[in-house]
Amino acid sequence: MIRNTIITKDQSLSAIKNGEFGRDVISSQNIVIVIMTQDWCPQWTDMKSWVYSIKTDKNIDIYELVYNKTDYFYEFKNFKETRWKNFNVPYIRFYKNGSMYKQTNYISESEFMNILESMS
Repeated sequence: MIRNTIITKDQSLSAIKNGEFGRDVISSQNIVIVIMTQDWCPQWTDMKSWVYSIKTDKNIDIYELVYNKTDYFYEFKNFKETRWKNFNVPYIRFYKNGSMYKQTNYISESEFMNILESMS
């Protein structure tokens, strides 16, 4: 079962302050995926068309942050690019049991599913 949640401002600012999302995000399920993007990104449009409807027997929380639509856009963008050294969107972080498992940028549905299978 996929559960979709929007990252809150407090959760985003906590990540900026602490260098990582809090336990409330990364430990909310055994498998957690955080997708950070900007609304104009065509690759995000593609991913969004399938990511929330994937078929899985796993309980997965997917958190979404469309940070160009926030009032802390530049602060988050700067954090993502300087602390996490990631300049592209969408930026996807996979967590397993509360620990970083993999990070990537845009991937296809089959690549996404392969990562999920590898997390079993």
